[in-house]
Amino acid sequence: MPVWVLLHALLGLFLLVAVPALALVGLWGFFRPLPSRFYATLRGVAWVAILQVALGFALFLAGFRPKEGLHLLYGLLLAAGLHYLGGLEPGGWFYRGLKDPPKRPEVFVALGLLFAVGLVVRVYVTGR
Repeated sequence: MPVWVLLHALLGLFLLVAVPALALVGLWGFFRPLPSRFYATLRGVAWVAILQVALGFALFLAGFRPKEGLHLLYGLLLAAGLHYLGGLEPGGWFYRGLKDPPKRPEVFVALGLLFAVGLVVRVYVTGR
């Protein structure tokens, strides 16, 4: 099981670097539309976060507990938030499902990523 703990830690460090980097690039969304490559990268990072949550819950069920219980909630919120932000690409699954989609979804993506930076820091701090 220590291999799974190491993998969980490495994926956590990846997210700790990738989410702020995406947020920095996403700030461009306040001024111009974001390229589709950005959304593809965002969706990839979201899937890493989803894998991280699944691995975290498996570790939890195996008896490995985080420093604080909120670690699980923060991780789940981060993964879900990144997944929905990736779907806000014009033509994306979440964008198409909205009754009245925003004209500038990249502004919401930029704001959401700034919130995600706070979440990823909280996930890191409340973990082991």
